[in-house]
Amino acid sequence: MKIKMVHADNVAELSSRVWEVDKAQDIDDELLDVEFDFIKVSDSKMIYCEALVYRTGDDDEEL
Repeated sequence: MKIKMVHADNVAELSSRVWEVDKAQDIDDELLDVEFDFIKVSDSKMIYCEALVYRTGDDDEEL
């Protein structure tokens, strides 16, 4: 199993980066879960985060 963390300054940029990360994975990797969150840095600044959880092609481990 592997987890890829992606972060960006806005949701549009986050979506673009998530798409790039997902596209770069091995064909045998299965996307199991996606978790979204944000971090408030200041009153005017947020960081958006997304975690992508993959089962690798040779991984039999259960969540």
